[in-house]
Amino acid sequence: MSKAQGTVLMVGSVPAPTAEEVFRTVGPGLGDLLIGISDGEPGFRNKWIVFNAPYVFEPNAALEAVNKPKPDRDKSVYKEVEDWVPTSWEEMWRFRVRDGVEKVSFDNLHYAEFARESYATFRRMRAAGVIPPGPRFQVSLPLPEDFTRWCTGTDRDFTLMRLGVEDALVREVDKLIEAIPSEELAIQWDVCWEVFACDANDYLGREPLAFRGSGDPFERFASYIKRLSPRIPQSVLLGMHLCYGDLQHTHLIEPRDLGVAVRMANLAVAHAGRRFDFVHMPVPRNRTDDAYFAPLADLSIGSAKLFIGLVHLTDGAQGSLERLAAFRRHYRGPHGIATECGWGRRQPETIRALMQVHREVAAALDA
Repeated sequence: MSKAQGTVLMVGSVPAPTAEEVFRTVGPGLGDLLIGISDGEPGFRNKWIVFNAPYVFEPNAALEAVNKPKPDRDKSVYKEVEDWVPTSWEEMWRFRVRDGVEKVSFDNLHYAEFARESYATFRRMRAAGVIPPGPRFQVSLPLPEDFTRWCTGTDRDFTLMRLGVEDALVREVDKLIEAIPSEELAIQWDVCWEVFACDANDYLGREPLAFRGSGDPFERFASYIKRLSPRIPQSVLLGMHLCYGDLQHTHLIEPRDLGVAVRMANLAVAHAGRRFDFVHMPVPRNRTDDAYFAPLADLSIGSAKLFIGLVHLTDGAQGSLERLAAFRRHYRGPHGIATECGWGRRQPETIRALMQVHREVAAALDA
């Protein structure tokens, strides 16, 4: 039986400079409805996995950076953008494995360190009453292709780097379990580039999927889940966020329907080796049609709660409720709501209005 009792999923990132500011915003704003509260991936982590390029990959002696942000770009335009942050796909970091290297290893991905530091703030904010007693401390961990597919240009480089990251993630999960009490922890697999690979079709051969990875992408995804998930104690909440990208609130690949997400969710639950508590799927703003939700008829995720990412600030509660009505014509299992993706790329001044939309839509779940 799923232990995910909340009606709202905080997908992950929040535009704030510190974890304390995130907790002071989200705790009073949505805390009573959430299954977990993340630290918002603050500061340089706000660019999701991109910070790994200068902090983890570039220092690795087995790797060579063959493309990176331009140091001479117009500072009058990008004056608030750090030098390591790409401002276009042409500036995106790209790595190759050096000649003669047959195995790539990573000593530390640092996610457990980030979590340990933020958890201390979480506990302090909860003791002060800023965070209510219900939600857990939530940590989002990208899977190996999320770490590596976007910054590699050949299948060889991709394969060697993702295998190294997978080994490092095993150690990262173990350190995370050691650092945070299990009964207070929720772990979410962030799954984006794996979704791209599984739903590539006509996109293969051009960016962002310029090459085909070795093997079947669904089998690769299932192998990550099978290796990593059983390490997580049953007392920890385990979930998954399926994503189609959110660059300037636009999908990198536009989903035709929920078919790929349903297939990946079924695979994850079947291969996890333990209970899955929640699964998240995205809903584009313009999809209220039955065709988009029809694949939910094949969903088989046991007792896991489905958080449907249909909340959009652009058309507010009214549009979100229309998407909820369409969704509920096709799914009768336990469910809650969320946005399509994290909030990190939003303007900070929009977050309170976004939380209010969540509250209005969540109020309709019992109707």
